[in-house]
Amino acid sequence: MTTLPAEAAADRRTRPKDRKQHILAKAAELFRTSGYAAVAMSDIAAGVGIGPSALYRHYRNKQELLVAAFDEALSRYEAAVRDAGDPFEVAHNVVGIAAESQTLDVLWSRDKGHIGPAARADLRLRIVDVSEALTAAIEKEAVPGAVPARVAAWSVLAIVNWPGHKPLPVPPGDRDRMLSAAVRATVESALGPQSTPDAGARVTDEPVPMDPGAGLLPVARREAVLNAAVTMFAVHGYANVSLDDIGEVVGIAGPSVYNHFASKRELLVCGLNRAFEAMWLELGQVLSRSADAEQALDDLLACYTRFAQAHWDLIVVSLSHSVVLDDDEMMALGRNYQDYVGEWRRLVQMCRPGLRADEAQSLVDLALGLIDGVVRVDGLRGPALPGHARQLAKAVLYAPLSS
Repeated sequence: MTTLPAEAAADRRTRPKDRKQHILAKAAELFRTSGYAAVAMSDIAAGVGIGPSALYRHYRNKQELLVAAFDEALSRYEAAVRDAGDPFEVAHNVVGIAAESQTLDVLWSRDKGHIGPAARADLRLRIVDVSEALTAAIEKEAVPGAVPARVAAWSVLAIVNWPGHKPLPVPPGDRDRMLSAAVRATVESALGPQSTPDAGARVTDEPVPMDPGAGLLPVARREAVLNAAVTMFAVHGYANVSLDDIGEVVGIAGPSVYNHFASKRELLVCGLNRAFEAMWLELGQVLSRSADAEQALDDLLACYTRFAQAHWDLIVVSLSHSVVLDDDEMMALGRNYQDYVGEWRRLVQMCRPGLRADEAQSLVDLALGLIDGVVRVDGLRGPALPGHARQLAKAVLYAPLSS
């Protein structure tokens, strides 16, 4: 007769039936907040209150946990859109799923490079299938000439996933109310006619190519290195890009990058700061030429949608790789974002005096999150996208709020 060691016997007696689910939930939480690369299996085990050996009974390695986290989050969305009918009902279901879990978009944006190509391709297809089910529900009810249903579907998904990137500044009980209002306004706008489209694409509407070596490079070597690095971080992931990779694109040896930047992280910080500088310049121009808050909001939406599409790589990097920054860098970028959003919030409150400050900022966060979300979808970028995104984001800013 085989006798179990005392520790193993005690573990078996006290092991909860849903321990595997507890492990997965804790792993998903840690991956979302700290980034996959920074989390060890021992961190997950400690978070659940078990030893490493108990953890390995359920999951062989950290990558298996990451794939399981993706699978669970996606399964919820698949259930929400299954047998999609009325677009408002489907959107409501998606809001409910997002309220339970805020991991999917954060993990996909930042950590998909840590899983194998086959698993990643399968997950990508499942994400697209969710968007296509929502697209079909919207398309059935939309009037001729409406905003493309596919843009609207990805907009809804961008809204409900945004709090995973940046929590809304409202009490927890108000979060679902804000999400529901923003999603409903988006769907209503998408079902009706398009607003007057732009006369044509501007040069600044054209998105940065996904190949960092396409087109001409700046003569200034520092600028060439920075431009190439930002696009490569966006396409391949920060952790998967080396200085040698960057140097190869710009025609220098990898170590020569140190002549211009002290580290790979400094490249990331410089790119993020460059984005904010451009956004502040445009905001200042808009305010200086606006006669009232409503005109300023319209012009800001036009500027931001064009900027976000043209520099989609900066948007991807800003949402995906902030976990590699240190506390001081995070605080500085956080203050910059809050100050920038504060200007939008003030304009929204001037247009809608009845809103609380936290409600106005939440609507701004969700409107910008919608824009940031759709420009990250490779198949959506194009001359018409800024106009479509502007219309839907404006609907979010003016979304009626229930009491």
